[in-house]
Amino acid sequence: MGAQNLKYMFLTVSAPGKVHLLGEHAVVYGRPALIAAINYRLYVSIQFQQDKKFIIKTSEREDLAREAIAEFKKAFPKTKLPYFQLIIRSEIPVGSGLGSSAALAAGIIGVLLKSVKHIWDPVFINELVYKVEKIAHGNPSGADNTAVVFGGLVWFRKEFDFLKSIWNLPIQKYKIPRFVMIDSGRPEETTKEMVFQVADLYKKNKGMMEEIFSDQERQTKQLLLSLRRGDKKELIVSLRSGERNLEKMGVVGSFAFKVIREIEEIGGAAKICGAGGKKKGSGVLLCYHHQPQRLIAVAKKLNLPAFFIELGGEGVRIEKGKVKQ
Repeated sequence: MGAQNLKYMFLTVSAPGKVHLLGEHAVVYGRPALIAAINYRLYVSIQFQQDKKFIIKTSEREDLAREAIAEFKKAFPKTKLPYFQLIIRSEIPVGSGLGSSAALAAGIIGVLLKSVKHIWDPVFINELVYKVEKIAHGNPSGADNTAVVFGGLVWFRKEFDFLKSIWNLPIQKYKIPRFVMIDSGRPEETTKEMVFQVADLYKKNKGMMEEIFSDQERQTKQLLLSLRRGDKKELIVSLRSGERNLEKMGVVGSFAFKVIREIEEIGGAAKICGAGGKKKGSGVLLCYHHQPQRLIAVAKKLNLPAFFIELGGEGVRIEKGKVKQ
């Protein structure tokens, strides 16, 4: 089917958000990260049209959407794109550490690959999304896009830019408790700025940062084992220790720090789960308590949004039928 025959085709591709259980920032420096896709998704619908226009309808980052389209065109320089309208709808909060940019790029590249080239190749989608993430974030590890594209529970380590170890773990073999997300506020800084801030600290004190990263690797491994064993006490210890390391990296703001300590005081654990932020908010916090309603009560007291999440969602996928816009 040629591009000229696609004018009336309607297709939707969706991608999940993700959450870093542990390992953010350290993963940029060759340490492992444990990441999971979540049950909140972003939907990209494409409608080919006769009007000689490219239209993007979105409340997301339109600049990033255009970068994703540009990367697709670079990958297929001989393919002339037919005119289309993209409609983007997202359940993933923007700029909060839940992978909204990776999901946006995955959805757009996936829907173009399937509708224009009639190909469905998650490995190739992941490669292109990583290129978009590099534009968006400067020096990403590739962990976010990998979790978003492949879904489930992912163990990720970046050895080199050209060599990444990716393990999709069988989530049914892990005892995943119920987590709550509490929104500490959207960071004023971009992910790129926070990544550069950590890089600057690394340049100034490499020895100290290597110690922090080494301990973060130990905590990430311990967290994985605690989920394998269903050891909730060990889970709390790993999350708390991992959060302390993030604080030492300088990516946790004072307000998020206050919320996290309040959760610890009632016997729980909480951590930032994205790039973080210092000036205002630090994004959403991943929170655990054996009585999750106590976390909801903390959020209510502080007048903060809170919601439950399910881990291990399906990766990028083609949706059947029309999706509500």
